[in-house]
Amino acid sequence: MEIIQSSTLPSFAQHYLLSLVKKNRKASTIKRYLYDLEDFFVWLQIEKKSQSFSTWAQLTPRDIEQYLDILTSSRKYQPRTTKRIITVLNQLYKYYDNQGLSKNPITKIHQIEIGEPRLNENDFIKGKEIKQLLPSIRSLEGLTNNQIKKRHLIASRNESIITLFLKYGLTLKELTNITMTDLHFETNSLIIPSNDRQREIKLSIAHKHLLYDYYEKIPKPVRPRYHENDPFFVAFDFQRGTYRWVYEEDKPKRLTDIAVQRMIQKEVKRSGLRKGISAQHLRNTFILSKIDEGVSMKTLQQLLGLKTDISLKMYFNFYDSDRKARGRGS
Repeated sequence: MEIIQSSTLPSFAQHYLLSLVKKNRKASTIKRYLYDLEDFFVWLQIEKKSQSFSTWAQLTPRDIEQYLDILTSSRKYQPRTTKRIITVLNQLYKYYDNQGLSKNPITKIHQIEIGEPRLNENDFIKGKEIKQLLPSIRSLEGLTNNQIKKRHLIASRNESIITLFLKYGLTLKELTNITMTDLHFETNSLIIPSNDRQREIKLSIAHKHLLYDYYEKIPKPVRPRYHENDPFFVAFDFQRGTYRWVYEEDKPKRLTDIAVQRMIQKEVKRSGLRKGISAQHLRNTFILSKIDEGVSMKTLQQLLGLKTDISLKMYFNFYDSDRKARGRGS
């Protein structure tokens, strides 16, 4: 990309960005990486009077923390923005660390130290809330006669969605991007693709049957075609009482991120749970359950398909502090 070669970045940073181009990373992602790295190397020039590879490779965690302090204290960057910049720097270090050419100082920096909002118990759902939510989805209680007539068509879809968040830790985007080429009922597996790699999730027999029950409930004329690139989770037309089909694309209409969030809001409200529970709460609960099972940070990172473990540190911090608090209260 011409924008990389014409940038002010040192050649080794340009080389890293060109490697992302070869991996077919989105142009918008590469531009964002470029801008973040340019800003960092301007700071490096001012601070160390050099942008050489050796200067960069010898930076310590304290050096990186000084730069982050500028972002958070002087520029008043939001934690989310700072986190993004750390991820960019971490990926650059990992690129050369994997070649044995540098050591990554980012691994010594805890996200909780750079202003990441701390998790609290309201960011998760409790066991009793789960026991209240799932039966409510299967129930007809509180529905109008018109809703009852159509409920059998969407109940297993809604439960499948919540189950994939709660029991497998999918993100909202991962869930809505599932296609029929990703789902393999015969092997109880679900493939989650990404730019760099794909990961395979093994479904329990019960959950495979739940997903298949939803699939079978979709009328054949508008049902996603097996082994095709049709979306697995399909939008429902409540007025017509059937699933939607996009004739211009000759495939079912994909369920959107917003539609999933609205569905969760409605199911949460109908079950009588507290307002505000979202897909992120369900995923948070999955992550915490794995930590409670003793799963290591590295294993959990691989399980979730994360490029780094930075975003997981706040979960481990919450788990440790919550366990200490419970210990003091006993």
